[in-house]
Order: sequence, then C-alpha cells, then structure tokens
Amino acid sequence: MEPGLELRVATFNIRNGRAFDWLSSWWFRRGATVTAIRSLGADVLGLQEAYEFQRTYLARKLPGVRWFGQGRGGGTSGEQCPVAVAGGFLAVLDHRTRWFGETPDLPGTRLPDASFPRIATLLRLRDQRTAQEFAVVNTHLDERHAANRAASVRQLVGWLDPAVPTVVLGDFNAVPGDTDVMGPLLEAGFRLAPVTGGTAHRFTGTTAGRRIDHILAGPQWTIAEAEVVRDRPDGKLPSDHWPVRATLRL
Repeated sequence: MEPGLELRVATFNIRNGRAFDWLSSWWFRRGATVTAIRSLGADVLGLQEAYEFQRTYLARKLPGVRWFGQGRGGGTSGEQCPVAVAGGFLAVLDHRTRWFGETPDLPGTRLPDASFPRIATLLRLRDQRTAQEFAVVNTHLDERHAANRAASVRQLVGWLDPAVPTVVLGDFNAVPGDTDVMGPLLEAGFRLAPVTGGTAHRFTGTTAGRRIDHILAGPQWTIAEAEVVRDRPDGKLPSDHWPVRATLRL
C-alpha cells in the first residue's frame, strides 16, 4: 500500500430535532449547527440523532456533501446515524445500514430491552488520489443498557474486514475506560483518538462532562492529531454534545 492518504474525520451528535430544549431546540440553533459542521472541515463526518428533516436542512445548507444511511425504522424513518462525505476526492464504493440484534439486515431489529433499534452506517471508500481503499463506520449505542452496548460492539467488530483500514465513529454512551464496550475494538487493534475533556454537556457548555463521543482508528492508520472542538458560532451552542475531530494518515 502506497503512503499518502491523509483524512480528516469527525463525529458529532447533533441532538434530535424533536426534543423540546427551550431556546436550545433545533429551530433556534440549526444555523449554529451548520456553521459548526462547516468549521470542522471534515472529509468524512458521522452524525448521530439526525432525523430526516434535520438531514434535509443540513444537505441544503452544505451543498456538495453526499449523505448516506437509513433511519432506525428503515429508509427515512426514525433517528439516523448518517455519514456525510465532503471530500471530492473520495469515491463511495458501497454503503449500508445494519441493525444490532439477531437480524442485522432487517430494519427495526433491536437488542433485548432496548428503548430503540440501534444502527450502524457502514461505508467502503476509495481515495481517488492514491487508489487506497478504506472503511468508515458510524454508530450510536444503547443509552440505558451496558450489556447492549457491549453486545453491539462485539457484533460490529464481526462485521469488519481486518484487512481493510477502518475508522469507527460515534456516540458510544461509554467513557474510554469502559472496557466492556471499548475492549472488543481495542483487542481488534483499534486505537482511540486521544483527546481531553468531555463531549456531552447537556447544553451547559461545560468541558468537564462525560467523554462518550469517540473516533477509533484501525491499526493501519496513524493518528496525526485529534481534538474536541468547542466552537460556539455567534455565541450559540450547536448541540448538547461537542464534536470530536481527528486527522488520520495511511
């Protein structure tokens, strides 16, 4: 594999637009969310908690970005974990949405006692400058049950081809030290992009919240830099999470 691919990736839970968050509700902050996404400068971005109307708005405001992924109920139904591809040098070779549970290709599948179906959006891409191929996975794990989070990651690892350089993005609802959740990926050779401070802040803007939003790079990648991005466009919080951004090299 020839060297040369540099990729900027990011993950961002944008807070579902149906939540009533007073002056932090989607309709009041959506412009700030667009600005925050644009300022990330990501070639590949994984979002969580995006409904179709949010995705439609973002697509309109971010021309040239390609969007991939289904909702939890299949198609455009339910919250999505879409992957946005902005890098014009990236060809998307394949994309699919899978559901955690016994029937991963059946929309609406869920794990035991899960409040909602939980999904992963998987893309296979080629860098047209170097002809290098790689995969990106974006997910959002169970908010209540630790056992479901751990089972989801084990299932996810089973979906990956270890020969393909892969990046996993998402809101894991788990901190870096949660070995039950992070362990299967770390054992498969993935490394957490090293950042400091929290990512979940519940519209307080704190930097000391739980760090539950992560970027993990497979063993073929070098992590050149990584950070939690805490921009407040026009003084507004774009979400109840801070996005995480990393620059990776093959």
